Amino acid sequence: MNKYLILEDGTTFQGDAIGVPSISTGELVISNNLSGLENTITDQTYNDQIIVFVRPFVDTGGMNRDDYEAIAPSCKGVIFNSVPASQFSVQDPHSLNNFLKKRHIPGITNINIQRLAQHIKTHGAMKASIMDTADEHARDQIRALVIPRDRVKTVSTKQPYPNPNVGFKIAVIDLGLKYSILRQLSIRKCDSIVLPYNATATDILDLDPDAVVFTSGPGNPQEIPETLKTCQQLEGQLPILGIGLGHLVVALANGAEIYHMAYGHHGSNLSTVEIATENIEFSNHNHNYAIEPQSMSQTNFFITHRCLADNVIEGLRHRSDPTMTVQFQPEAAPGTHDALYIFDEFIEMITSFKQGKNL
Repeated sequence: MNKYLILEDGTTFQGDAIGVPSISTGELVISNNLSGLENTITDQTYNDQIIVFVRPFVDTGGMNRDDYEAIAPSCKGVIFNSVPASQFSVQDPHSLNNFLKKRHIPGITNINIQRLAQHIKTHGAMKASIMDTADEHARDQIRALVIPRDRVKTVSTKQPYPNPNVGFKIAVIDLGLKYSILRQLSIRKCDSIVLPYNATATDILDLDPDAVVFTSGPGNPQEIPETLKTCQQLEGQLPILGIGLGHLVVALANGAEIYHMAYGHHGSNLSTVEIATENIEFSNHNHNYAIEPQSMSQTNFFITHRCLADNVIEGLRHRSDPTMTVQFQPEAAPGTHDALYIFDEFIEMITSFKQGKNL
């Protein structure tokens, strides 16, 4: 069945349907991930977004449930260059087509991905629709679309829940949590409790945690003032790690400013440099906002990481408080293991903080 991808500027791409046969609208993003299809589609950072995979083809292995980052993915659609016939199998419960149908995600395959990606890089990020027709009414619908402003509220947990272990107690503020963050904390024997995005500083301190993590998530951090206030109140009282959206939350809470990027960073082969060591690392990224470099003088942070491609700020460390952040996703899901040391540094920071308090 024919399916159409219509961009808000009227540009139209025709392809074949995959997944649930419904129409959908959202913000279009280009992902250069060559692996980790499951991680990407189930990543809540892609809430209300249509993901375009520029990889030449989808592999034939099917969907691995061990790589899911959320129970219920909330992306608005997926676009592929080519999908093999085996991934349309109705007998295989792990086929891509069955996965998308069960989770009510529409998609299109056999689209000119190279032309589409070049169009976005030339004209910037924009809204798009997956439609059954390409008439003027369909184009009017995409022009009228308003991107929701409550994306973190949509994906964040509604109730606290534990991820038990026997080590440091970590309060994890869910802004669009990836399960791999919990996996990495569990590997380091952290006793985590996951809290909603609007948990107050009092809520958190009442749990007597050893540290706090502000997770990755979708959208603009300026739209969650409750989280910014909580971060401000916790600053200096506990060790803090900000990841992805959490990185921007910490930066904003400390006086930095942010801006919307032309088409963002999306994919797992983006290179960053750790400034202190000059090590070049590859890691997974998914963000449309970044810190305004000129605003760093208003903060008490120094820059730890930058993106090699465009010099975007990718990591921060507070000059006196036990606070560190990274814009990329160090949990390697998908991606290389280059940045897993971020979690080790976080544990070392907690240990040092507790030793200092006990002196």
